[in-house]
Amino acid sequence: MTESLLVLRAPSANRVFTASAGPLAVREARWVLGAHLGAPADVREREIAGVDYLEIRTDPQDTAQGSSGDPLRPLVAQLSSTFAVFEASESGAAAAPAGADPAGADTTVPDTTGPDPTGSALPLLRPTPLPEVMRHGSELETTLRYPGKTNEQFTALLLNLAAALSSRRGGVLRGDLALLDPTCGRGTTLSRALRLGLSPTGADIDAKDIDAYRTFLTTWAKQHHLPHTQSSGRLGLRSPAGGRGAGSRWDLELAADRRAQRAGEVQKLCLLTCDTTRLAEVLPDRSVDALVADLPYGVQHGARTEGWQRSPLDLLEQAMPAWRALLRTGGGMALALNRRTAPYERVREILGSHGLTVLSGDGAFRHRVDQAIDRDVVLAVPDDHPQLDLLRALAASADEPAAPQLTAPRATPAMAPSSATGDGTSAAATTDSEATTTDPPARAEAHEPRERTRHE
Repeated sequence: MTESLLVLRAPSANRVFTASAGPLAVREARWVLGAHLGAPADVREREIAGVDYLEIRTDPQDTAQGSSGDPLRPLVAQLSSTFAVFEASESGAAAAPAGADPAGADTTVPDTTGPDPTGSALPLLRPTPLPEVMRHGSELETTLRYPGKTNEQFTALLLNLAAALSSRRGGVLRGDLALLDPTCGRGTTLSRALRLGLSPTGADIDAKDIDAYRTFLTTWAKQHHLPHTQSSGRLGLRSPAGGRGAGSRWDLELAADRRAQRAGEVQKLCLLTCDTTRLAEVLPDRSVDALVADLPYGVQHGARTEGWQRSPLDLLEQAMPAWRALLRTGGGMALALNRRTAPYERVREILGSHGLTVLSGDGAFRHRVDQAIDRDVVLAVPDDHPQLDLLRALAASADEPAAPQLTAPRATPAMAPSSATGDGTSAAATTDSEATTTDPPARAEAHEPRERTRHE
């Protein structure tokens, strides 16, 4: 029996991002649900009575493949655009919740669906509760405001995609996924990771940005009465000769309450003030499950004229040896970039030269930020990733056009053949699909600033 969930997308404060939010949400959900459930997910946009939803159709028997229990609803709750979720009844009537009338009286909800202006029958939508997947409130992401801050919904999308590529993707639900943002700026990605219960690591060369984020976090922890400890010091090098001078380190450890702190139930954040190209000298090899980076977009958000790198391509070439050394064999990488200063094909060449396979198609996540920023996302994994076949099959499915669906019910398309196992491995088809977009994005009404990221 097919289950249909309708996700009401959260409104975005940025009108430019809202214009692209539907297709982006579809591709995010296809990657996240497909990777965790071990087979391509049936996801598309659907319009009901003039309201846009994200429709997810699954077979409940398939939802136990990715992890124990029912992983579907926690994953849906974690999607970047989820605001509310409804179960859809296409027949025009739905049974009342179990136990509502133990005497056995008629508990059928009257048919109040009626037709929409197009003549199609409207489905009955029942609100469905979702599990709480956030450890902390939204103020952790939204309070700190500054020029150039990245859209929080896009940040969440980027993190979810990187986690989905990891063979340890279940750690994003358990809280033990090792996440690194090597260009963290003032910590937008790190704050999202903390909300999810993770213990992330971030690095940036700009001491002012690091200090601003550190001050914000300590103030936030005090205001919310969270037991916490902090420590700081100079970074040492892991080279045989040792040495100092790589930068500085700040560690924050926090817990929900004193009992949790005594029991060791804590989150740990590590902030490094250092050149991202030297991260392999200070962090353990093969220690990162998911790497999320929002590359500098170029001169319009420029860096110092001396000492700091302005070219995102130069940065990527110089930093990739260190980033690749830190990524585990089963790790995943999600990079946001400006196509005007970092063309897709050139980025793909750089990643390929360092033993990484690019999975996302050219322009798959393309959307306009402002007149100078044509943003896209590149997804990549190591060439020897143990689940590469599954991820290639998901890539082909995720890049299919996300055409909107009106109110008429539809048949569920056949899933791609898969021999998914309990850990998400698959022998599905390995065809790559790329949707190349060459036309420049349309002019938008608003400007979405971008978080500044600076590097030597």
